[in-house]
Amino acid sequence: MRQNIYDNKEFYQEYDKMRKEKKGNNANDLIEIPNFRHLVPNVENKKILDLGCGYGENCKYYKELGASKVLGIDLSTHMIAEANKSNKLENIEYKVMPMEEIDKIEEKFDIVLSSLAFHYIKDFKKLIKDIYNLLNKDGYLIFSQEHPLVTSTILSENIKSNHQIIDNKWYLLLADYNRIGLRKKEWNDQIVEKYHRNFSEIINTLIEVGFKIDNILEPTPSEDAIKKVPKYIYQYDRPYFLFVKVHK
Repeated sequence: MRQNIYDNKEFYQEYDKMRKEKKGNNANDLIEIPNFRHLVPNVENKKILDLGCGYGENCKYYKELGASKVLGIDLSTHMIAEANKSNKLENIEYKVMPMEEIDKIEEKFDIVLSSLAFHYIKDFKKLIKDIYNLLNKDGYLIFSQEHPLVTSTILSENIKSNHQIIDNKWYLLLADYNRIGLRKKEWNDQIVEKYHRNFSEIINTLIEVGFKIDNILEPTPSEDAIKKVPKYIYQYDRPYFLFVKVHK
C-alpha cells in the first residue's frame, strides 16, 4: 500500500508551517524552483500535466505564462484542497489522484512536469511508460527528484546522517548506491518512505521507454542563495537535486 504522508495531519501541519516560515529562504525557492523553470520550454497554448502538484504553485505559474490548460494531480487531499484555495485559475483543474493511476487519464498533453515527487514512486518504469503514452508527439517531460547520492545510503542506529562536515566541507558517507529500492527516513517526526534509484536505472528507463534526453542538471547554488542561506554552499560538495528534461 502506497504511503500518503501529506494527508497525515501531524506531518502536514509541520510541513505547511515550515514552508510558510521559510518562504523565499528554503531550498525549494532558492534552488529547485528556479532551476526547474529554466528547463521548461515555451508553454504558450500548451496543455500541461503536473504530477504531484502539491499546493499548485507551478500550475498557476504556467497558466499565467499562457498555457491553455493545466491539470494538477496529487495523492494528498490536503494538498489539493490548498491548491484549490490558493492557486485556482480558469482552465486549471486539480484532482486527487496517485501517479500510479495516470493511465486512467483520457487526454493528451504537450508537457508533463513533476517537481520532487518521483522518488515516492515504487514502479518507475510503469510511471515513465504512462507519461510517454499521455504525451503528444514531440512532447516534453521535465522532472526533479532528490539526487541519487542523497537517497542511496540506508541509515541505521550507527549512521543517522549520510554526511559529515570536515574542514568546512560535506563529505558523503556513501553506501548502498547500487541497492535499488525502499528507503525510510525521519522527517517532521514521521517516517517517510522513498525509493532510491541509481543513475543507470533512471536514465536507461527513460531511453528504453523511448524518450530522448535533452538535459541533465545537478545545480549549484547561486551567490544570492548562499548569501541568504550560507549552508547551501555545501551543494558544491553534494547536490540536493537532480533535474531531467526529455522529449518524446
